Amino acid sequence: MAGRVIMPKLSDTMEEGVLVKWHKHEGDPVSSGDVVAEVETDKAVLELEAYTDGVLRKTLVEEGARVPVGTLLGVIAGESEAIDALLAEGAAVAVDVGRGERPFAPPQPPESLQTSVLAQVAHLTPPPASGPLPVTKASPLARKLAEQRGVDLRTVQGTGPGGRIVERDVEAAASRRSPAVTPTAGERREPLSLMRATIAKRMAESKTTVPHFYVTTEIDAGPLLAAKTGFATTGEPAIGVTELLVKAMGEALVAVPRVNASFTGDAVVFHAGSHVGVAVALEDGIITPVVRDADRKTVGRIAAELFDLKARARRKALKPEEYQGAGVSLSNLGMFRVDDFAAIISPPEAAVLAVGRIVQTAVIHDGRVEPGHRMRMTLSADHRVIDGVIAAKYLEEVAARLENPWQLLR
Repeated sequence: MAGRVIMPKLSDTMEEGVLVKWHKHEGDPVSSGDVVAEVETDKAVLELEAYTDGVLRKTLVEEGARVPVGTLLGVIAGESEAIDALLAEGAAVAVDVGRGERPFAPPQPPESLQTSVLAQVAHLTPPPASGPLPVTKASPLARKLAEQRGVDLRTVQGTGPGGRIVERDVEAAASRRSPAVTPTAGERREPLSLMRATIAKRMAESKTTVPHFYVTTEIDAGPLLAAKTGFATTGEPAIGVTELLVKAMGEALVAVPRVNASFTGDAVVFHAGSHVGVAVALEDGIITPVVRDADRKTVGRIAAELFDLKARARRKALKPEEYQGAGVSLSNLGMFRVDDFAAIISPPEAAVLAVGRIVQTAVIHDGRVEPGHRMRMTLSADHRVIDGVIAAKYLEEVAARLENPWQLLR
């Protein structure tokens, strides 16, 4: 029985992907479970497996093509099996191969209405003998890109199938539009990667649709530094402030479960596991691998898991379940000269904790000025789910554990 190879939706944020490589080529035999291709999502590079036996009869998308989720990439079938229907279906859903464009056929009004409208406007704008195609001849991706770049589609000549305006046409128009957006000598223009484009979209949506509020506290970080030094002598894997933070945040989710929740529009969903995401910087963006059940794991186990997760994150080798499902996330910039900052929430999470560096400063202790160490933490919270008192309680629970870090060894 013929089977389809499609661009899968591998995460909630994924809208398109890149076909990185075909492992099988037209005419190659394929068995169920064989790796057919590699695709790049906004987070990782993953393998596509075949779900049927047969021959890879047709590949419809070239390596390097960027295509929408659901696009037909290829067809697996018997050598003599009819595949015309599947190919026709693929042609109907996606096809400017190499650019990831999806043909768009706008609904047409009744012919009588078209005639009436044309008659009313004919005296206003004579039809041009040549020139740009109507805006309705643009693909959805081209429309989206044009809106982002401020390009008027009425000024763009399409080069896609049937003269349709596609992504490359908008890119070209944007580069010609004005000197302000054209790189000058010494400058360069870098198209957005899938990851960077997704981050841009998601963060803009978060800041405009999620009502953020922020609570900040400052803790005595002396015990943290002492604990970090103590761990170094116990033979545990590299344990630092991040690992202690993850453990403390996981336990605090159990103590204040209201933070471990998501807003769904008509309800608040409370999560069962105490899962903590940790933001990891990559060359072209950020990914947040998740330490699951952080409250029940030892700090040493958390350190080992994070070491593995970070290494594979930088190779874009994480599985979707390894970077989804956090109840709260950590963004730690303490390794840089950052005292404090406010991070943007990544829905469906309702909170993210931003942590700055540990600073040596003068503190007052029992009425005396003494040298000490302080660290500032800011919780960004979704006010649809979390109120100020709840956010404050969560910060208190995290701070109490960090100021007594040896209890995290339990």
